[in-house]
Order: sequence, then C-alpha cells, then structure tokens
Amino acid sequence: MSIESWFYLILICLMGASSPGPSLIVILRHAVADGRNAGINAAVGHGIGIFIYALVSAIGLSFILTSFPKIFSLVQIFGGIFLLWIGFQVLRGGMSKRDLPNFGEDKTSIERTTLNHFRDGFGIAILNPKILAFFSSLFSQFLSAEQSFSIHMLMAIIAGFIDVSVYVIIVFLVTLNSLLEFYRKKIFLFEIAFGLCLILLGFSIFVVNFSLTNLG
Repeated sequence: MSIESWFYLILICLMGASSPGPSLIVILRHAVADGRNAGINAAVGHGIGIFIYALVSAIGLSFILTSFPKIFSLVQIFGGIFLLWIGFQVLRGGMSKRDLPNFGEDKTSIERTTLNHFRDGFGIAILNPKILAFFSSLFSQFLSAEQSFSIHMLMAIIAGFIDVSVYVIIVFLVTLNSLLEFYRKKIFLFEIAFGLCLILLGFSIFVVNFSLTNLG
C-alpha cells in the first residue's frame, strides 16, 4: 500500500470512530455513570471488537481477491455503493446538527465491575453487523493480490488502536465538564467531514472501475 492509501485509511478510521452512534452512547454512559476508568474499559472492549471485525474483513476479502478476482470487482462496486449510502446518511445527520444526549442525568445505582464495562463495549461492537459491512466495504478499496497477511494484520491493528484511542480521548473530554459542552455542540462537524470523505471514496471507486473498463 502507498503512503497515500495508509493516510486515507487512517483518516477514515479516525472519523468513523469520532462519529456519533450507539457505540459512542454506550461508552459515554459508562464514563458518566461509573467514572473515567469504566469508560476506558468499555473503550478497550469496543476496540478489540473492532479489531476482530477488521481482521475478518481483510482475510475474507483477500481470499476472494486471490480465488475469485471477478467477484472481488463486484464486491468493490457494492462496497462503493454501501460507502456512498453511509456517507449520505452521516452527512444528513450532521447537516441536521444532531446533538448528543444529556448523559449527566442518567445515573444508575447498579454497581458494575471492570468486566461488565469491558463486556458492554465489546458487545456493542461485535453484535453490530454494520461494522463488518463497513470494514468489508472500506478494505476492499485498499487490498491487492500481492499483499501479505502481515499487511492485513496491520490494517486491523490500526483500526482497533484508532478506535480505542479516539474513545479514550472522548472519555477524558466527557469527564472534564468544561470541554463536554464544546464537544456536544461541535460533534456535527465530525459527521459532515466523515460523510463527505465516505462519499468521495465511494465516487472514486466508480471512477476507477469505469476507467479500468474503458482501458480493457
């Protein structure tokens, strides 16, 4: 993979982790209700779930690429359509300036353990099939037949590491009341940027496939 491809992959993973969704809500609720360490534990669990899905996506797509190259081209096209759909959905959410819910009022009296926090973070990731579809669509644009397993492993590690890092940073921000309100009001900007990047990537897939078809 080129430096530009790695950069774009990292950028998409960063924006994906920063975008609001059920995973963010679960992790923030743990942080607000049970403290900073609870949020970090949930973030680590979520990152491991992301790593597993990312690795499964890379390995599965690599097998299709080497065994059924024509089918892989179709996977790329459908992946582009899926990325476009996600991009427009995220962009629409960002344009509506959707705010984060007020987590501070949801104080629970149920005592949770470190394992509970980790389990909830892992569960919200591993039980969401859209994450597998997302990584399958994303990675299909960066894989090639000559890539080794170590490249696929590195892609998955990067995805998991970025996910944990972003959520840990958000947990720290949430536990600093002075920064929470700023994050709540500016989160729609992350959604708009993330949506535009996905739309751009989706369109580029069709441009590349159309160019290759004409050359053929």
